[in-house]
Amino acid sequence: MEFKASYLEIEPRELIEFLLRESGHADREAVNPKSILDVLRLEHVTANFAAELPPELTQRSTPVRGMLSYRDRIVATDINLNGMRARFSVLHEVAHYVLPTHQHALYVCDETGMSFRTRVTIEQEANAFAADLLFLGDRFTSEVNSRPLTAATIKLLAQKYQASFEATARRMIERSLRPCMLVVCDNTGSRVDPDAQPVWSKKYTIASVPFRTKYFSHLHSAVIPPDVAAQVLAPGRDIADSVTHEVTIRTATGTDARFRAEFFSNTYSIFCLLRPTAN
Repeated sequence: MEFKASYLEIEPRELIEFLLRESGHADREAVNPKSILDVLRLEHVTANFAAELPPELTQRSTPVRGMLSYRDRIVATDINLNGMRARFSVLHEVAHYVLPTHQHALYVCDETGMSFRTRVTIEQEANAFAADLLFLGDRFTSEVNSRPLTAATIKLLAQKYQASFEATARRMIERSLRPCMLVVCDNTGSRVDPDAQPVWSKKYTIASVPFRTKYFSHLHSAVIPPDVAAQVLAPGRDIADSVTHEVTIRTATGTDARFRAEFFSNTYSIFCLLRPTAN
């Protein structure tokens, strides 16, 4: 079979279904990027980009993670990427290869381009396509809406789909038919005073459609209480061993609403899963 995206006038969703079907994912619990590469007759190689790429390609604000040589049918990823990041990087380059409007001689994709917050349209499209492959199309959506909205569910699904906890948590919110919001916080404390108490404040928020329709779409600011941070960051604490409090937050209409705030951490960030107490 010869895949030629330029001849296809189909939607990304149809491409997702085609690739998963043709690569034998009907009975798999996690995506196998190698089987998708085989369907497309693409070769995957790894390389030490920092050492082997020319300076004009490595002099970026963030490190290069993946490359696609369209004509050579080669996908390359940096040898220093861990398993989950390498998997997503391969799928990101697959997206550049199959999406009909993404046909160029060479793609060089760095950390910024593969971030879900990138503002470059083709990188946003490649990230969305890669995430659809990673979470097996609509299968994740069906599963997440049949399970409780909890940190334990995030852990279970992250392990099942072989994705990061943060990516799984975001996907859960994006695909949820129930009102929920994820608040992701990073350590913004002093970089100079090692004795200063860490301050974990909002990095970004993401809300499900029912949540932002009824309550609000984002928080202007949020800081994790120090005692909660100490609890969820305790050495050896499991991500599913969360800490739950009830909080009051003013909604977009100016009224106060009660929410169940579930805190957990992957050691790099602290997360807060917000749900209305009535749900």
